[in-house]
Amino acid sequence: MEVISFGGGVNSTAMAIRLINEGWQGKIIFADTGTEWPETYCFMDYFEREWLVPRGFEIICLGGDYRALGHGRDSRPLIQFCEDYAVTPFLGTRWCTQGWKTDPIDAWCQEHSFERQLVAIASDESWRQKGRICPLIDASIDREGCIRIIEVEGLSVPHKSGCYICPMQRYTQWRELHENHPELFERAARLEDLSTQRRKSKDGKRTILEASGRHSLREMEIMFKQGNLFDDATLDGLLRHRACVCGL
Repeated sequence: MEVISFGGGVNSTAMAIRLINEGWQGKIIFADTGTEWPETYCFMDYFEREWLVPRGFEIICLGGDYRALGHGRDSRPLIQFCEDYAVTPFLGTRWCTQGWKTDPIDAWCQEHSFERQLVAIASDESWRQKGRICPLIDASIDREGCIRIIEVEGLSVPHKSGCYICPMQRYTQWRELHENHPELFERAARLEDLSTQRRKSKDGKRTILEASGRHSLREMEIMFKQGNLFDDATLDGLLRHRACVCGL
């Protein structure tokens, strides 16, 4: 038996739809970090209610019982863990992905004797997750193809999934968080402040969650309020370019 590693976004939704329509049988597993975008939780409820349940499927959500850090369980949501230790997710090691996403799913699969995990990587990102079972890549389905699969079913296209403190988020995503969920943006900004305070006694550097490393969330908040010299798409491109030049 197989499991779909479900993320609540475009790719994993399209993969689930395609496989189920082809007669696939298995389990759909979502590892909940406790720090997902609110839109992701809302979409999952909608997708399960409107599409999965009528076809005999459900989303199995894994919470704190399956999170394992070091040699023991840790039930804290990712944001709380980060606040308790004054750390932020880090692109270099992706320790948060392992502790709150891949390890819980691996633990559940081992406990229930599931050996095959299907990962929703689209064909235009085939360089990711090499060595994993990726049905979308095998079928040459890119992200636009995933969107079409969802729309054909008459479903709303989901918000980009991920944690709201993810350092891979673009400037436009931080702006969206600030505008639509100011309390979550403030919590992320406080976390950045905490981590910077902790680092001052060690390396004197500051923590910046934004991927390019150019602006702290506090600085971006000022930019949001004052307006930008560039439109969001142009600024996103500039920041991504700087991230690539800096090796981030």
